[in-house]
Amino acid sequence: MSNPLLQKIKLPGRIFQLPSKGIFYKPETLAEHVKNGEVEVQPLSALAELKLRSPDMLFSGRALREIVLECIPDIKDPDQLVSKDVDAIWCFLKIVTYGPEMKFKSIHDCPGRQVHNQRVNVEELVMNPRNEVLDHASTLYLVTLSNGQRVKLKPVRFNDAIEALHLQQRAEKELSETGHVNQKVMEDAIVNDLLAIIDNVDGVTDRQQIEEWVRSLPKKMFTEIIEASMKCGDWGFNLKVQLKCEDCGEIYEHDLELDPINFFSG
Repeated sequence: MSNPLLQKIKLPGRIFQLPSKGIFYKPETLAEHVKNGEVEVQPLSALAELKLRSPDMLFSGRALREIVLECIPDIKDPDQLVSKDVDAIWCFLKIVTYGPEMKFKSIHDCPGRQVHNQRVNVEELVMNPRNEVLDHASTLYLVTLSNGQRVKLKPVRFNDAIEALHLQQRAEKELSETGHVNQKVMEDAIVNDLLAIIDNVDGVTDRQQIEEWVRSLPKKMFTEIIEASMKCGDWGFNLKVQLKCEDCGEIYEHDLELDPINFFSG
């Protein structure tokens, strides 16, 4: 039996399209009725917002998982989201919960510069994603190396990004405590970053075999993969905004900060 009390406090949601259009996901990642990555986003509850104030929950990935399952039930497996869709989700939640205006601080690099308060309409940024190239994703994410091997790439997923963040934190902690970073920690971080963007090599999907292959790669082929992955990333929202410096009058570019703790505070 449904709770009649909930009906009077439930706010209307909105339909947004994920920048990926859902093309990278297995059927079980999104609800069966979702087409072209269009999902309904509900506003954050007061308790859900508390999760965004917890660095520990954000660092572990638990905050996003729980918030997505509550506010975007069309997404069944948040761990499989690609990072660009996660960035979009923060924007969607911002819009439906607080409105489209985002306040932030910015500083230009001119002489005598000062920090100034700025504002931007987030909705204008997310309404026109650059995703036309995804119509050719099957070829865009396929690279043939100089030795003839074919590597199918993939966008970085949320769970891989969390793992990379943990390795980065581990390296930074070791550096601050000892003044240097262990060679193995550095190697693990580099290998992890490459594994995060490789779907298969010559059709082989076994992660252990791919990791062994990555650790044996000549520098030339390593570089070929990195360069190919950079070309694949030119899609999604453009979160760079043009601002006019109040000190010198020059137009400059500012990258919006999507750290949820700060993003939802304004």
